[in-house]
Amino acid sequence: MLNFIIIANPENRRVGFLQTALTHFNLPPATVIPYADLISGKITLEKFNKPNTIIRFDSPERNFEVDKAIITAGAESEGKHQRISSHEVAKLEFDKGRILYPRQWYLGWKYLLEKWGQQLDFSGNSQIMNHPQDITIMFDKPRCHQIFNHHGVPVAHSLGVIHNYEHLREEMHQQGIDRVFIKLSHGSAASGVIAYRANSRQESAITTVERVRENGQTLLYNTRKIRHYIRTEEIADIINILTAEGVQVEKWLPKASLQGCGFDVRVVVINGEAQHIVVRLGKSPMTNLHLGNERGDTAEFLAKIGVDNWEIMKRTCEQAAGLFPHSLYCGVDLLILPDWQQHAILEINAFGDLLPGILCNGIDTYKSEVKTMLRRMENGERGKRGEKRERGERGKRGERGKRGESGESGRSGESGRSGESGESGESGESGEKNVKNGKYRRKSYEDV
Repeated sequence: MLNFIIIANPENRRVGFLQTALTHFNLPPATVIPYADLISGKITLEKFNKPNTIIRFDSPERNFEVDKAIITAGAESEGKHQRISSHEVAKLEFDKGRILYPRQWYLGWKYLLEKWGQQLDFSGNSQIMNHPQDITIMFDKPRCHQIFNHHGVPVAHSLGVIHNYEHLREEMHQQGIDRVFIKLSHGSAASGVIAYRANSRQESAITTVERVRENGQTLLYNTRKIRHYIRTEEIADIINILTAEGVQVEKWLPKASLQGCGFDVRVVVINGEAQHIVVRLGKSPMTNLHLGNERGDTAEFLAKIGVDNWEIMKRTCEQAAGLFPHSLYCGVDLLILPDWQQHAILEINAFGDLLPGILCNGIDTYKSEVKTMLRRMENGERGKRGEKRERGERGKRGERGKRGESGESGRSGESGRSGESGESGESGESGEKNVKNGKYRRKSYEDV
């Protein structure tokens, strides 16, 4: 019997979607490992390195105490970002929407994922649905952009590392760009995103960020209400705070329109195949559905894009996901330009499979992921049985060689076994080297 382990915040609805998927396939409920217990060390992952065990990391979202624990894990990190000691983290009180130490949060998350990765056995006893190292990189927007660009995945032009507001204006002027998107390097859910435009006469910033002045300092909040700033003082203040935490700044690409709105497409890639999609219609430059945007008509979108063109775009999404070969699934955000031909990858999301009600082949993302893991495990068992039969046949051939009529024949039998194991071993070793060099496998971020 297969045992699923999900690492998540127990109250999160993602846990319920996985449990429903397991019930659909007549499997027992997953064991839930709370992030709080894993971070505190109350539970470690070594005990789950067992056969027929499948481990899944899910989002640590929407839990303030877990966020605090992750920020604490990054307290010893160096850098120019805003920092807070573990002692001060403990005093933090929940302040809905406030953007708190995003760089330190990421460094804590990275540290924890590396530690948990060391606790897991990747030699084949247990299976993992999404590798900690893949998750770490998918949470790093500049790194992902670099990887995609290196491997020929179409992306928006990056302005490079931006240090502050004045530096941004200089780079925009030098590169001849008047519209950019500014994103926190490690943000999610449109947190800290700005659609910024500027020329010699005026500037504006459309953003999810609310700027609040309190006791002589600026506090930034992530809100669902889109705000429009036009005063340089306010814009510069927001950008200076965000750039200190690290940002990805890209040329603002125009979007194609559907149903009277600009849109992009979330594509969930599972096991290398683009499957579930949702068209996100934008009432503003940000298309995230939680901002009050609506889902577009998928049938109308597919009819307009055309079969051949859509196949090309799906392959682009699959190429992006394929650079993370140790993860079963991810969400890819696809932008289509107004000519309905050119396209670019905006982001890749480690936990981008939360699309309630969206079906592909009659099942949702969670059921499709479980189905794929069942198939993998079944194929793995078949492979093991095949290897066992093959070893048995080799053993019989070896025994026949030993029973040769003369000593010479016996030595021939020994040589034959050497050929079975030694030469195959050499060949296998050579094959492994080629795999590592990327000759026989898909390219990945490790090739950068």
